[in-house]
Amino acid sequence: MTEACSGRVGKLSDVAWYVVAGATMVSEGTGDFNGIWSQGGNTIVLAGGSQLDGSLVRHEMLHALLYGGGHPRALFLGACGGVVACEDECITEAGPPPMPAANTPRVPPDSIVVNIELDPSMPDGATFGGWFALTVTARNPANHPVVVLLPPSGDAGPSGSFSWSLTGQTTAIYDDRAYDPGVAYFAAGETKRDVLDLFVAGSTDGRGDMAPGDYIAVGGYGNHGGAALLVTLVP
Repeated sequence: MTEACSGRVGKLSDVAWYVVAGATMVSEGTGDFNGIWSQGGNTIVLAGGSQLDGSLVRHEMLHALLYGGGHPRALFLGACGGVVACEDECITEAGPPPMPAANTPRVPPDSIVVNIELDPSMPDGATFGGWFALTVTARNPANHPVVVLLPPSGDAGPSGSFSWSLTGQTTAIYDDRAYDPGVAYFAAGETKRDVLDLFVAGSTDGRGDMAPGDYIAVGGYGNHGGAALLVTLVP
C-alpha cells in the first residue's frame, strides 16, 4: 500500500526492524514517538504497543522509501493521506494546505460519493496471517474543486471526517477527525481514503479482534454514510 500511494519501490529486507517490547513510546533526540525511522542503517524502531498499528508502520515505511526525514505534505497528507498516519507534529511539519480559491463551491457531505472496500475481498485466518484492510473512500464526482462543510463535532475537537462500523458477531466503530483541514478540500474528481487494519480473531498471536462470522460494514464521510458491504470473516 505504501509503495502504491507513494509511487516509490523498495525492499523490506533493506530495512533493519526493531521492536522495544512492552514500550508505549521510543525516544530520540527530539522527543518520544510510537515509531522512528533512522537513516543510519536504514532502521525502523517501533514501540511494542504500536508494532501492529498498520498506519503507523506504513508511516515509517514511507520514510524508508523516501530515505529521508521530514513530512512533505504532497505525500504524507496528499497521495498517502489516510494510508499512513499523520497527526500532530507530522501535520505541523507538513505545513498548511493550499488555500482553495474564494469562489470554490462549499458543499454538504452528501455531495461526496462514499464507498468501502476490503483487501482481501474475503478475509480469512490463513491469508496475511488473518489481517485485512478496510478502506473507506470519498470521491468528488464534480468536474471542479469543492470544499466539504463538515458538521461540528459536538465537542472541543475538530469535525469528524471518515467513519466506519462493523456490526455482527462483535461490533467495531471508528470515527476519524479532520485534524488537517485539507481533508475537506477535494480537487475535481479527487478520491481521498482512510485505511483501517483489522484481523480475524485468533489468527494473530492468539489475540482477538473481529470474531469470525457475518458482518455489515458501513463507511461514511462527514456523517454521510453512503456505502455498505456484507462481510464474512472465515476462521
